[in-house]
Amino acid sequence: MKRVDIIISGGGMIGSIAAVAASRQGLSVLLIEAQAASTIKQDSSRDLRVSAISADNINYLKGLGIFTHLLQDRIQSYSKMHVWDNRGDGEITFEADYAQNDCLGYLMENNNLVQAAWNSLDDNCQTVQQTQIKSIENEGAQIRVELSNGDKYKSRLLIAAEGRNSFVRAYAQIKTKETPYHQKGLVSYIKIENAPIQTALQAFNAGGPIGILPINEAEKIFSIVWSLPEQQADDWLQCEQQIFEQGVTKAIGKDFGKITLLSKRAAFPLTQLYAQAYFKNRIVLCGDSAHGVHPLAGQGVNLGIGDIQQLLKVIDASVLKDDDLLHQSLRKYQRRRISKVKETSEMMSILHHLFKDDEHIKKPLRNIGLKVINKLPFKKWLAGQAGS
Repeated sequence: MKRVDIIISGGGMIGSIAAVAASRQGLSVLLIEAQAASTIKQDSSRDLRVSAISADNINYLKGLGIFTHLLQDRIQSYSKMHVWDNRGDGEITFEADYAQNDCLGYLMENNNLVQAAWNSLDDNCQTVQQTQIKSIENEGAQIRVELSNGDKYKSRLLIAAEGRNSFVRAYAQIKTKETPYHQKGLVSYIKIENAPIQTALQAFNAGGPIGILPINEAEKIFSIVWSLPEQQADDWLQCEQQIFEQGVTKAIGKDFGKITLLSKRAAFPLTQLYAQAYFKNRIVLCGDSAHGVHPLAGQGVNLGIGDIQQLLKVIDASVLKDDDLLHQSLRKYQRRRISKVKETSEMMSILHHLFKDDEHIKKPLRNIGLKVINKLPFKKWLAGQAGS
């Protein structure tokens, strides 16, 4: 049976970043990915799933050496975010605090970040692809796993970073609370003729917001994430290109010139998810295995990176060897991350419900709220939360 300090199940964005961070701390790691690791080149077709990484987390990725492995022609910084309500005159504009960062963040395809993290792994990390955990023993001072390829490993900690449908979380019998928004997030790429530069855009409409994210300013390429009631999302997926382009133009609600669809369209259901605990014995949850939020502020990956940073602040080789110390450290991790995630997720949920329809009491509240927020310190908090 092979031995490592930490086993990570899930080699997506959060799992692969966790593997890099743990190995940089001198811990031996096994990274398990059920699929084959993706390989992208400059001329590869674009991944429809896009993430907005906050400036602080970009600095963290730079410190880990991951940022330099990104395909630089396929990332885009943004220094402003402009938000408005198409059913009123309320608007907010966020700008980067140049005393701290030169931008609000970067936008990139998910598989670009995954590939960069995998390319940053060092000799402290073993990897296994197209394999998954078959069985787990989570008792005492060690954790043991058997993989679907027959290999067996033991470690001091098992990190679940497998996404919302986590096998490890289910094995640990950690319950979740999931609340559907009865919406889907429709994603695609569009070209916008005259959009403002270095600016992420978001417009609120009846039914949900549309986020318009700059991916390549030179080529005027933007990613959209359009939150819609489920049936409407299905209708927009199936309609003709010209009708779709007209619908996006109307949803944006401002004249940025001609809009052209550049890609396929896809949609995914939107739900809010909370794990009721973030660890059990020597199993710990990170990223979407622990929480899922509305994409209103693009917080999923940023919260996941926050999980990694907090977890690796409280554990090291000596802590992993001591049951009591590890339990105390994981309780601290759980307490701090549950608080942060709930703060962010509930605020996004409140904004979602405030803006999604036109009940008579909500319209004046929206317009007043946006105008007030634009002048208060709360705006700075929102800017810090905003991933997109």
